[in-house]
Amino acid sequence: MSFMQLYTVWLTLFSISFTFLPLFVVSDWKKRGSADGFSSVNFVLPVFMMSCWFKHGYLTNDNLNMLINGINLCLFAFYIAAFAFYQPKRKYLYGQLATLIIALFTLFSYVDNKPAEAQPDSMGSIAAAAQVASLAGNVYDLKRAIFDLKTTEYIPASIQFGLFALTIQWSIFALLVGNSYMLVANLAGLTVNLATLATFVAYPPKTWKVPIFGVGGEEKKQK
Repeated sequence: MSFMQLYTVWLTLFSISFTFLPLFVVSDWKKRGSADGFSSVNFVLPVFMMSCWFKHGYLTNDNLNMLINGINLCLFAFYIAAFAFYQPKRKYLYGQLATLIIALFTLFSYVDNKPAEAQPDSMGSIAAAAQVASLAGNVYDLKRAIFDLKTTEYIPASIQFGLFALTIQWSIFALLVGNSYMLVANLAGLTVNLATLATFVAYPPKTWKVPIFGVGGEEKKQK
């Protein structure tokens, strides 16, 4: 087995295992008895991005792409259902899901109406743009943490550390296979991820400690 084959297998397993990290967030909702204060944007926007990459994988006969994003879509459907269960205010979630369905239907119809030979490139550029657009949820969380709440209490640290490791490895993979769409999207994600990690230090959470950095939890200590 070549290095590239080994790296692909490793990246596949790592990507799928990363998608289980939000289970810790669901567990936190269960302990709190509510998902109030958390944003559904970071669960809905990834579904938009994953759906676009899955469609791109289908058009290019990329089984790895379809496997990873197919599993991820199933897991995120569960996370969104869990959020709806623990979130007493579901109005925004319903609006986001309706927008998601309309956007995917419109984009897929647009690509399907193109000549067959142009569809893969068209979907690739859309998927890369969707991945960059999915960063809006993280940017929103940053804005909330810095300007509104002055704390990263509602940003899951485990997911951010996992994203850091994941985006670096996907950036390397994109370089190795020469996929410029994937490279640009992952470098954009890495930039936002690094900004989020820095925010943990500047505005630490109040009731829990950030792993690795060891900051936060001052309110819990006082109690």
